[in-house]
Amino acid sequence: MDARITGYAARPEAGWRKAADAIEDLGAAREAAPTEFDIVGKVVRVVNGDTVHVFEGEGVQTKVNLFGIDAPNRNQAYYTQARDALAGMIAGQEVGVALVEHDQSGRTVGTIYLDGKNINRAMVQRGYAWWSRKYAKYDRSLQEAERYARAQKLGLWADTNPVAPWEWSRARQ
Repeated sequence: MDARITGYAARPEAGWRKAADAIEDLGAAREAAPTEFDIVGKVVRVVNGDTVHVFEGEGVQTKVNLFGIDAPNRNQAYYTQARDALAGMIAGQEVGVALVEHDQSGRTVGTIYLDGKNINRAMVQRGYAWWSRKYAKYDRSLQEAERYARAQKLGLWADTNPVAPWEWSRARQ
């Protein structure tokens, strides 16, 4: 290989190196619990395994869909277990929400933290939700959490053939 190319690649000012460093910095920031949150409040209602209501005070309550995960739907196997697992982790607790987006339907989508712990990831790692490849395809921590839950046969992965919520919904249409 041309020495000029290999020499350039090793230099700190190489364009690809700057891009890779920026990506690493972004990934590290996403992996760590934020020090400031977009929403802070008490979880007053757990709707299901991936949706909660957070009371921020002064009459402000926000419905938050947990980013990057998909828990079983109502009337689907493991629905109650997923809802109860999420409630057991955060119901009545003061949480922080890192806002990811407002989706096409205007829903608030975010990552919930309790005492520095990523609750979205905990739901997947304990086997109560799927990693949503469609909406969080680059979230490696959720991917690893699902891989772990599958390998350990935790929660819904104890089932020989768990059906993902998007497949379950499609089959009922």
